[in-house]
Amino acid sequence: MVMVVIMDNFLSESCGRQCMTLDKDIKDMVKAAIENDLAAPKVPKKRVPKLKCVWKCEHAYDFLYGHRVGYYKGLAEGLVLERYRRQLTEHEDNEVFEITESHARGLRKYFAYYKVKRRTR
Repeated sequence: MVMVVIMDNFLSESCGRQCMTLDKDIKDMVKAAIENDLAAPKVPKKRVPKLKCVWKCEHAYDFLYGHRVGYYKGLAEGLVLERYRRQLTEHEDNEVFEITESHARGLRKYFAYYKVKRRTR
């Protein structure tokens, strides 16, 4: 039995070659993961010192933001790997970045909760 997989391809002038685009369901899963994260309760601030010690990071909010953005890329990469047995193309990687970037303001606001507020005299 031969299984044929039809992938959404298009010829892009910017690439000058055949480019793969992310499947709609993969884009939707990445968007849903971001939206679920934004709606989730925050980790208590009292756990931040341990996080900073374990990961040897100075700014927990930057670390957590970067960790989540990496998670979204890894989610898409894992789905493509499972489905097509390959890594993300450069174009697909850019699509994941664009999805994340469209939610950047909300993500930054979410992780700003972990910023240490400076005391004024």
